[in-house]
Amino acid sequence: MHLFLVDSSIFIFRAWYGSECERVNLEQQPNQAFTGFTDFVYRLLTEQAPRQLVFAFDESRSSSARKSIYADYKANRSPAPRDLKRQFAWCRQWLEALGISCVSSSQWEADDLIGSLRRYHASAQLPAVILTADKDLAQLIGEHDLWWSYLDNIRLDYRAVCRKFGVRPQQIAEQLALTGDKVDNIPGIPEIGRKTAARLLGKYDTLENLRNHLDEVGTMKFRYAASVQRSLIEHQALLDIGLQLTRINCEIEEMRQVEVTRRAAQADVLEVMMREQVFEAPRLERWRSYLAGPLS
Repeated sequence: MHLFLVDSSIFIFRAWYGSECERVNLEQQPNQAFTGFTDFVYRLLTEQAPRQLVFAFDESRSSSARKSIYADYKANRSPAPRDLKRQFAWCRQWLEALGISCVSSSQWEADDLIGSLRRYHASAQLPAVILTADKDLAQLIGEHDLWWSYLDNIRLDYRAVCRKFGVRPQQIAEQLALTGDKVDNIPGIPEIGRKTAARLLGKYDTLENLRNHLDEVGTMKFRYAASVQRSLIEHQALLDIGLQLTRINCEIEEMRQVEVTRRAAQADVLEVMMREQVFEAPRLERWRSYLAGPLS
């Protein structure tokens, strides 16, 4: 048995941008992100039959805790189109009608909600399976957990994360603070890429210890060690900002009260939604068959 924690946005965006054709509902509103997302949910429920699962959603980035730390955080991202924002609400409505808990926050991102859910609800007896394609969430993986890019079927356990990133999961936030992250517009230390960051953390273990030994970095046995030392000394203030942005908050108390076990589905609500969203016959029959079964 596992606790499935789903980074919802990844799957909604993939359905929106990956759709081969535009679909519309009865109101002639685009809905291909919603229908594609329901296909993913159907596949997850029928292939994995999870009983403990939660979907985490992102809200507005303008009021997030990280924005108050660094105003340019994720400033390179364009706002989601209005037609897509509408579909996020439908996706959440669909999940709730299926009896699946959904969480979101105006202050914290889905990553933080997932990290807190894992802390409060996962255990060695109920390990977490984190469904995402976001590398940042690999920092949450413990010895019994799994990072899973579900649609690509890429799975990383604790050891695989160590091999892929060159550091332990607990060090990934510090690695990202050193390298920066262009996707999230997080500044890093010039001259330092992922391999160099892994080398530094392999020797000094933490950023705090690294900063206590900056005078030694130039003597390390890799090319440009002296240049890296100078860059660290000159830009070390960026590490304080970077680590606050890259480290996932696993102490959101509200997540302790979330019901992770599925409830009974509301088949009548789902039926209305399927008609409003113009599910074609094969998709309609798949869901009706599932809802008539013992696992719904």
